[in-house]
Amino acid sequence: MIKTLRYTFMAVIALICGSMSAQEVQPEVTLDFTSNDTWKIPVKEAMGTTEQTFTNGTYSIKLAAPVGYYYNTKDKFLMLGKKGATLTLPAFTFPVSKIEVVGTNNASAKVEQNIFVGESEVSTKTVGANKPNTYEIGAENQAIGTEYVFKVLSAQNTQITKINIYKAEGKQKKSAGLKFSESTVDYELGTTFTAPTFTKATTAAVKFVSDNEEVATVNAEGVIAATGKEGKAVITATSEENDEFNAGNATCTVYAYRMNVYKKATAVEAGKQYLIVAQRDNKTYYAAPVKYNAEKPYGYMNSFSVDGIVDELKIKSSYNDAFTFEAVAGGYAIKDANGYYLYMDENVKHNTFQLGDEAKAWTVEPAENGTFTITNNGKFIQYGNGTFTTFGAWTEAQDKAVKPMLFVFDEAAGINGVQTTVKPQSNVRYNIAGQRVGADYKGIVIVNGKKYLQK
Repeated sequence: MIKTLRYTFMAVIALICGSMSAQEVQPEVTLDFTSNDTWKIPVKEAMGTTEQTFTNGTYSIKLAAPVGYYYNTKDKFLMLGKKGATLTLPAFTFPVSKIEVVGTNNASAKVEQNIFVGESEVSTKTVGANKPNTYEIGAENQAIGTEYVFKVLSAQNTQITKINIYKAEGKQKKSAGLKFSESTVDYELGTTFTAPTFTKATTAAVKFVSDNEEVATVNAEGVIAATGKEGKAVITATSEENDEFNAGNATCTVYAYRMNVYKKATAVEAGKQYLIVAQRDNKTYYAAPVKYNAEKPYGYMNSFSVDGIVDELKIKSSYNDAFTFEAVAGGYAIKDANGYYLYMDENVKHNTFQLGDEAKAWTVEPAENGTFTITNNGKFIQYGNGTFTTFGAWTEAQDKAVKPMLFVFDEAAGINGVQTTVKPQSNVRYNIAGQRVGADYKGIVIVNGKKYLQK
């Protein structure tokens, strides 16, 4: 009898323990996209690309996607595509330990995704949206109020039916709250540089560093100053963990550039740089060089557009979209910014531009309407065959196509003037580590964003 009771008691204990172990931690919040009744996300015919906010009445999300986002009304999911597409989650009033994104069985098995805080990945990248993906959030990124961003990292779409948010247990420290008012600053040399503001929540000291002081400096208070040189500088702010706040970091990337000015040309001059331009439908299009591929060294030239019919274009110098026209026997060789010459297939098999190392002659004939007939091997350059927004070359005029114009680089206008900079605190000195120093400090000091040797 005693033996039977003992086995019965053990069985009860095992049943209780088994029941306890079978209990799963439930999500604190579930964002459900199997219905669009409250979210009101646009359907495919009206898909969005720019950042917009959507709410289910309790929580709000932000969507943005280069290709587009929409709600699939048939299969009941949110589609987000492609590389660079983001879903920004609400800032929760509890610390987050884990985020689970549930896809669909028919979703891409190749799409890469991860969770970001600011510009930093805070979990392990996943591959495939045809299964639930779990993103563990480390303690350093679990602070209450943290804004998490789900981002697509590859050239595929992702599909989302639910997002489950799990609460971190135990006492949590506060977020350091390091933040620049702008994560990126595009600065045209010769104009006024407006420095972003910096804010923090932590009581710990904050250290500021520029990875390229020739382009932009930063002082001990986080005030950024441009130097006037073209290039890129990443400003990083960091703070250590203390009793109340987690460690923190924030970045601001400064892109300093100059604008090249191109003006409509009426003739060609050897050695000059030109944009190949088309004007149609109240837009002005300019050609981008064909991307070189050793296995397939040919292609149509894609285009960029600006609104209106203009006689002048200002293009960032880093874009490298200009072509150099070189004098050769029989006309002009056309060389792209990557150093390759354009020519057309002699066998009349392709209407795409071929790329090579040999300077082959194109004839360039101006017309009274400002266009040029630019011909090689019997084919002349045209823009917009049918509905395509590319440049190619054909032996005869194409439907809806137009001949190109040439816009020449204006060397005088292309030289930027002296920059004007919003100054940080006047005459305050900092050493190269970003620490404030006195007037008697010996060594290299930074004053108003410029370096001096103080003896």
